[in-house]
Amino acid sequence: MMTMHPVLPALSALFAAAAQPLAPAPARLAPWTTALRAQQPEGAFAAVYKVGDEHLVFLAAQHANRTGSPTFKLIADAFAHFRFDTVIAEGFPTARGPNPARTLQYVADNGPRADGFVEAGELYPTAIGAQAQGAKLWGGEAHDLAVKARLVLSGVAVEDLLGFYALRNIPQWIREKKIHQAGDPRLRPLIDVALDRDRATLQLPATILPDFESWSAWYARINGRPIGADFVTEEAGPLADGKFGSNRIAAAISRERAAYLHELIVAHLNKRESVLVVFGASHLMIHRPALDAALGPPCYAGTDLRRGAGECL
Repeated sequence: MMTMHPVLPALSALFAAAAQPLAPAPARLAPWTTALRAQQPEGAFAAVYKVGDEHLVFLAAQHANRTGSPTFKLIADAFAHFRFDTVIAEGFPTARGPNPARTLQYVADNGPRADGFVEAGELYPTAIGAQAQGAKLWGGEAHDLAVKARLVLSGVAVEDLLGFYALRNIPQWIREKKIHQAGDPRLRPLIDVALDRDRATLQLPATILPDFESWSAWYARINGRPIGADFVTEEAGPLADGKFGSNRIAAAISRERAAYLHELIVAHLNKRESVLVVFGASHLMIHRPALDAALGPPCYAGTDLRRGAGECL
């Protein structure tokens, strides 16, 4: 009778384990709290995971509109030292498909100005780098109607969802110099346009927050003061223990966004693709426990992606 070599069962078990798909771990996503925020490094940073022969680079951006910013440099370093099949960017839905024409046109129209200002922000170097490598660019956002459905089931009012969707634009409008601050009279038409757009996106009737006045009243009710020059960026943040009512709405939305993005990342890795994710820095802090649970600890975490490439061979 032929005897099986003792190494063969161990090798068979190893190959079987390697063939198993990665299991997402959305329950391990961390809530965004003041304590977690205090642990976040200053500036842009990244975590690199080795998954078989592929890599996941999750780049935590400090939202920036300058070509010389640390975020732009780190994105350039990611493309210089790694090759990607898939690039997942913040701010537009996966449902647009790979390399969406609308997004790429926005990037083309809003690249660097003579003074180095980039209205498209970090999406510009992200999309340009993906195109240069022949990687597919995908949005990392869930469809708004899916987010709405899940939030309504959890008890979030559609008025609060619409109101926050408009509110969250204010920090970006300030960065883009469309307004100086939230007391700027130019805020009114921007909010009216945002409400119309987001009402259509969320398939809500025109009677819900129909204009700037109704939105302003909603804002005052939620945050306990009128909208104005004392608005701070933190009001649009998803701090679960933040002092603003808008933080609780943002935190509920953030939970749904994070679970969707986590499962999207794992799905691409299960296709044996190397993946770059470019999202705001808080997202990596939220995702680290879930990614570590699904993939194991990163082979590199920091700001030197040349070193990261060497450590993650």
